[in-house]
Amino acid sequence: MPKNGISVEALRANSELLERLKVSKLNSLKLDDVKPFSTQDPTLEPRAVQLMHYIVSFALKEGQKVSVRVGNKRYEWNGQIGACASGGPLGDWFNDLPSPECLQAVSAGVLARVNALNKVVVVSMRGPGGLVALHDKVPAETRSRERNTSTGEATQIESFAACNPPGGPRRATSDCGWTARYVGQCLAQRSGDSGPRTVRLKLDSAHASSSPVFVRVCAGNHGCNHVDYDAADPRSRYIKHIKSDVLDGPGDTVDFTCPANGPAGTGIVDEASSTPEQVGYFSVMLSERNFAVDVKFESSDGVRYPAKEVELFRYREGGFYGNIFDSNPGGARPDGVLFDKQYACYGEDWNQGMANLADRLCALPASDAAAQCFVHEPKPCSPFNGNPGACVRSAGARRSIYTPCDEAGAQWKYPVTVYLNHPCDLRSDSGCSSFKPWLIDRSLK
Repeated sequence: MPKNGISVEALRANSELLERLKVSKLNSLKLDDVKPFSTQDPTLEPRAVQLMHYIVSFALKEGQKVSVRVGNKRYEWNGQIGACASGGPLGDWFNDLPSPECLQAVSAGVLARVNALNKVVVVSMRGPGGLVALHDKVPAETRSRERNTSTGEATQIESFAACNPPGGPRRATSDCGWTARYVGQCLAQRSGDSGPRTVRLKLDSAHASSSPVFVRVCAGNHGCNHVDYDAADPRSRYIKHIKSDVLDGPGDTVDFTCPANGPAGTGIVDEASSTPEQVGYFSVMLSERNFAVDVKFESSDGVRYPAKEVELFRYREGGFYGNIFDSNPGGARPDGVLFDKQYACYGEDWNQGMANLADRLCALPASDAAAQCFVHEPKPCSPFNGNPGACVRSAGARRSIYTPCDEAGAQWKYPVTVYLNHPCDLRSDSGCSSFKPWLIDRSLK
């Protein structure tokens, strides 16, 4: 799954790099005369490396990589999404110069992953023509969102670290050696129910060994430890333990309560239904490292495991579009974001859409962001409440996207639409202090 974690400084500090990229084939890229690679600036080089990671991962497909040597140092970046890979409609940036459409799509993919809050958050990115393929199953996250101050990477959740001595967890309450499985969906509440709903999982009967398998269930899409983080720890807002138990053999079961941490409304599980429902999301961890061994779920209303990406990411945050390769960070606001040919819009699902993007892109309240941060202030993506929209919203219920978008006399045909698992995912603690479900307007298809 793509992650949102590029710093705003990475776009401002690398105009020379972006100029080189738009006139280069990625299979023969030269950076030994491009700042900050040529100067090995200890402050700016990590930002350039980060920007290259996000550009290459969006442009090229899995299995492709870009290798560059500068002096005695070698850099390598891997493809992931494949927006500009061979055989696609936007050209082959690996073997040819990038097409204007490719640069526009990659620009949108990079802008969609900018985060001023120093977090690394999983998002669902969608674009026209299947620009980003949607996953049929989503792995449980093994890292928290907060960056390690030493490495700059998201911090590994303790339970996924190696045990000492080596091996898997020795008991259900161990916090090392676990293996991540997938994220599931369940029905936490339905109108007329007397209380919370129970979910039952069981060990696959194909499990060949008679030895027990430890299982852990966590709320949300992250793995967890068997004891929750302290309330003062920001990880406590989105990493929650539900149950740690043991499956003694094939067919053995474990029951847990479906968490009420997803959207509420009518027709959430069955979109043809008019019954009020509350959805929950959970992730599964196992002690067994053999991926042929897995858990199954008893036939139960509303349970889907593994759940599909479109089921797990239902909150449409907004759209991102423009051209980062032809944007000058100078001007009246050199420290601003969304400068020159870079734009964003906020979706209709929000009560305070501008506040969401101001926090995500500027780490500021909306009023301060408009005055101090945004060069191009975000607009509503599509018309609502009497406000004009910057883009056209397509049909398609949970898969709907924004395209095309009009800005500054130009039409942008390859925006990226971002969906979130929870509305607080890209908000700061002060901007989203309570981790309670927000209603999603089911009339917005």
